[in-house]
Amino acid sequence: PQWVYRNRHLVENLWARLKEWRAVATRYEKTATSFLAVLHLAAAADWIKI
Repeated sequence: PQWVYRNRHLVENLWARLKEWRAVATRYEKTATSFLAVLHLAAAADWIKI
């Protein structure tokens, strides 16, 4: 279906924007919890367009 491709495109674009953050792209954090926290910070910053 068409909506699958549209949503996949949105997700791929989000990951591309999140990987602009060095901590997300290189995954400096050692634990999954701290990585998820950085991911949340990056997503929030992207949402408010910092």
